Amino acid sequence: MKDTTQHLDMDARALSGALGAEVRGIDLASLDDPTFDQLHELLMEVGVLALHGQAHLTVPQLREFGMRWGDLDVHGFAGFGGFDDVLRVAANPENPLVAENWHTDASWKQVPPKYTVLLARQMPSVGGDTLFASQYKAYEDLSDAMKAFIEPLDARHDGRIIDPMYSKDSVVHPIVITHPETGRKALYVNANYTQSVVQLEPREGKALLEFLFAHCTRERYQARVRYEPGTLAIWDQRCIQHAAAADFLGARELHRIAVLGDAPPSR
Repeated sequence: MKDTTQHLDMDARALSGALGAEVRGIDLASLDDPTFDQLHELLMEVGVLALHGQAHLTVPQLREFGMRWGDLDVHGFAGFGGFDDVLRVAANPENPLVAENWHTDASWKQVPPKYTVLLARQMPSVGGDTLFASQYKAYEDLSDAMKAFIEPLDARHDGRIIDPMYSKDSVVHPIVITHPETGRKALYVNANYTQSVVQLEPREGKALLEFLFAHCTRERYQARVRYEPGTLAIWDQRCIQHAAAADFLGARELHRIAVLGDAPPSR
């Protein structure tokens, strides 16, 4: 990916050599179809977008932007702003918890969300970023022998560890999936929710998953979104993992929506 994406009618700059772009100069509250098409094209290319300057968006406008990409997902946690598909993600010194483990959102669902959107409302002066890792790159760097070994395998994902009210059973997804829009292959395992490999004995599966968890989040596959109040991050769950950096003091508040997937992940 180039340092600056010249083919767009906006200021779009790469976040890293692996993935991602940050975009300035557009207003998502008045997003026309040609600009949306450009954003979609760019997201398919780089996996993660950080769209700065969106502090004016209301919760209904945030939802309208999300619905440009598809139907909104209801995670199951308490909603926000009168909508059950909007979550308030907040942390402060009294409640410092953030999702700092690498993961793919709700991979424990039969049909996981395909995009997640976070709109930064309040950020600390330093820290509180989100890190992302390209699962395209992680797959592509594997040896041909390893690719041939893992491509027929399936893994069991289970969300009952953190979502016992909403995740009633485990689900099975391929370890390597094909992105339905780009046609590229990506790893689809994550340390939060992937529990075992269906075709392998437990010790064999554990060893394979431990290798893949460490491999797929290497620094060479990463980019970091540094939020400003009003930064909107959107990323493709089908090819990206993420983790929150718990490196901040003070308050951090974001509003979250997710877009429903169209079908279960598949080879």
